[in-house]
Amino acid sequence: MGILTGMETFTAVVKAGSFTKAAERLGISKSFVSKQVSQLENTLGTRLLHRSTRKLSLTDEGEQFYNHCNLIVSEAEKAKAEIVDGRQNPRGRIRITVPQSLIISNAGKVLLNFQDIYPEIEIEIIASGASKDIIDDGIDLALRIGQIEDSTLICRKLSECVFQTVASPQYVRQYGKPETPIDLTHHNCLIYASSKLSSNWPFRLPNGKEIKVNARGKLSCNDGHLILKAALEGKGIAFAPSILFQPYIDEGKLTLLLPEYAQPPVSISALYPSNRNLPRRVRVLIDYLSEHLPLSF
Repeated sequence: MGILTGMETFTAVVKAGSFTKAAERLGISKSFVSKQVSQLENTLGTRLLHRSTRKLSLTDEGEQFYNHCNLIVSEAEKAKAEIVDGRQNPRGRIRITVPQSLIISNAGKVLLNFQDIYPEIEIEIIASGASKDIIDDGIDLALRIGQIEDSTLICRKLSECVFQTVASPQYVRQYGKPETPIDLTHHNCLIYASSKLSSNWPFRLPNGKEIKVNARGKLSCNDGHLILKAALEGKGIAFAPSILFQPYIDEGKLTLLLPEYAQPPVSISALYPSNRNLPRRVRVLIDYLSEHLPLSF
């Protein structure tokens, strides 16, 4: 028997005033309660209770020990209550890494809306699509676009998107529209350096063959906001997930280029270390993202 178990039983006996009532509260037999208290006394080398047929009373050592036990058991019950309550009413901090393109898109707004619903959850967002050691870096959740390399992590698909090639109508009027991916080598390409693809833009030919174009241009930047701004201002041709461009295409502010050469949709996924004992606050966020991210961008 561990001493903490003995302390819990001893405290229950003192509060109940008898072994029988303590056994009922603890859901164990009276004889087992008596045995645990006796083992505790043997461990401590002193008597804690005066036993009689009518009542129990504390010895001097028992009273001194009970004060410590009561404090420890109360703190343990408080800690348990906080955890149980936290599972029912999610609270605490979530560290999440998110590619910048997702933050710029409606996904960023979804995360803000989540906090409105769960105000007791703190979210630390790390804007990065770079591969990180989630466990060593203390990351609770990572959102990723495309193929997942780390098979040791749990992966849940949330949505999907396609990679798009775009330019502003102004750029197309001034410099023309590329007809094939190879034509991009004659254009000023805006390199989104934060993307894993960077300047290697993948396409699929009508015959199913996949190729990569080594894009080159006057601007290379790891800030998706600036790449988007440059594209909208007619500075060049950009290539990134549709989550970044689709709203502006719908508004006519950007023109979709080479759609017939686009690769199949890729997944937007949530990665986390394990389903086992996953904090409720993280599980709630994953479910919320799955429900509120568009099925496809």
